[in-house]
Parts: sequence; C-alpha cells; structure tokens
Amino acid sequence: MVGFSGFDRVLRRYGGIASRRELLAAGWTDTEFWFALRYRNLDRIRQGWYAASDLPTDARAAWRAGGPLACVSALRRYGLLPPGEDAAGVARETLHICLPAGGRVGRDAPEGLVVHWSTADRYSGTRQAVSPAVALRQACACARRAGLTH
Repeated sequence: MVGFSGFDRVLRRYGGIASRRELLAAGWTDTEFWFALRYRNLDRIRQGWYAASDLPTDARAAWRAGGPLACVSALRRYGLLPPGEDAAGVARETLHICLPAGGRVGRDAPEGLVVHWSTADRYSGTRQAVSPAVALRQACACARRAGLTH
C-alpha cells in the first residue's frame, strides 16, 4: 500500500509517466489506483499508461499519440529552440514523437503528427523526450527532408 502521499514519489521515479503494471509493482493497490484517477492525482494518457496530473501539456500530447517528444518538439522541451517557427521551418504546433519499430500511433494523435521511427532513439532519453543529441540529429534530418539545408 503506497497511499496518496506516495503517488508523487512513485510517478517522479518514472519521469511523470508510468504503466499500470509499474504502478502496481511499486505497491499501489487497485483501490488506490481508482482513488488516484477519481481525484485527479493521476491521469490516463493511453491504454495502460498514466501520468502525473502536472505532466507538461506537450509531453501529455506526445504520449497520447504514442511516445515521447522527438525532434524539434523535444528541443523545445529542453529549451534549445526559440519560440515561433522551428529550425526546420515547421510550424510550432507540429508535434514530433518517437516510436519504436512496430510501435503504434494512438487514436488521439493530432493532425499533422510527425513520427520518427527508431527503437534506439525511442529509449535514448527520458519518458518525456528523446535525448537532446538524438533530438538534434532528428531535427537536422527533418530540415534536410524539407529542403532547408544543402
């Protein structure tokens, strides 16, 4: 039994995003799970996946679509891109995520979603975003595909 005071600690250990299996293995009971959802200490973001109620909006949208932030979306999360258009000339609202080979895009994926398919990249950073180095490499590849580099 974790209790309500333990929710934040357990979710923080998983970067604010955890699977139901991980939460139950950490000692949560089904009753605690139900109460956490009911009282909005926990949000369901995807089948089998849950987030802290204070998870940033961009990370929440990425996970609803299928995985962590990638490319220019991850660079924004890390504060490495200024507001406005991205380095790749992509409108700020475009969401980039990274999925492993064979992964699935969620039903709640936004229009215009850009998916970067790579198992290694998917697990390069945190649950919220791929690593900064991977995000930069992905952004360079997007810029080349968009014809913005030589």
